Amino acid sequence: MTTQRASANKIYLDNAASTPIRDEVFQEMTPYLTFHYGNPSSLHAFGFEANRAINKARKRVASIIGAKPSEIIFTGSGTEADNMATKGVAYSVREKIPKKNHIITTSIEHDAVMESCRDLERNGFEVSYLPVSREGLVDAATLEDSISKEKTSLVSIMLANNEIGTLQPIH
Repeated sequence: MTTQRASANKIYLDNAASTPIRDEVFQEMTPYLTFHYGNPSSLHAFGFEANRAINKARKRVASIIGAKPSEIIFTGSGTEADNMATKGVAYSVREKIPKKNHIITTSIEHDAVMESCRDLERNGFEVSYLPVSREGLVDAATLEDSISKEKTSLVSIMLANNEIGTLQPIH
């Protein structure tokens, strides 16, 4: 089976949003999509098998990137991961240091980050939405001026914009 699964007469140009999985991933996942599909939190044999597979995958990923298995969290989507990261950092930092409730992002972030920031605003956080140039670039001086050592807990700016292709000069 090839990773080029789209029809031969169609060209898919939204690979930033969704891509076909690699053949190796498809082969690895097939048993869990067809036979071992139990809920990994269930207290039965199907669940135990799924839980073992997830823990094995967690250990494999951790070893590849030099992390602990307990540091690996699998999410169902990029949106879920963005929400977890943005809100998780914001609430965690504010719990430890209550005055650190300022977040900085851009006016062109992905909706997953924007909606998380709007939700955080509704829950008492201050969010700065930085403007960007016509090319989608953040001005480094504006960013630096927006950071408050006393209040800022998170800066979330996407490196590569998935709609206009801008790469932020992170250096």
